[in-house]
Amino acid sequence: MSITEIRKAVNKSLLGGEAWPPSLPEFIARGDLLDVDFDAAFSRMLRGKSLGEAEYWANQEVGFECRRYLDEPRARAKHRAALRKYLEKDQQGALPPRDLVQIEDKSTLPSIENRPKPKQFCTGSVFARVAERGRRA
Repeated sequence: MSITEIRKAVNKSLLGGEAWPPSLPEFIARGDLLDVDFDAAFSRMLRGKSLGEAEYWANQEVGFECRRYLDEPRARAKHRAALRKYLEKDQQGALPPRDLVQIEDKSTLPSIENRPKPKQFCTGSVFARVAERGRRA
């Protein structure tokens, strides 16, 4: 570890409110974590914003609970723990993909022939218009 990584790990350990002294693997892991401003990430979570994938997934996991039910110290601690977890996953390349719809088995999807026909509905109704667009697709 370089001197800056050691300094960063000591600062994170002292300012993070965790047990001191950490074990050697924990200390090295803290030095390897990306330099993240947890206070700025917490304020972005309160506004419903995220900066990067790790923050997005941490906000998805604990954002609602932190905003609605927890007082500030508990919310900050819970958000910090979730953000650390997802930062570690991001370093390992194990973050789940975002906004990805997966259809496992496409054989269950209805074919175009089985879609409703516009003639089944009253002329000019919303259902007839939707059925007409479905036939075009």
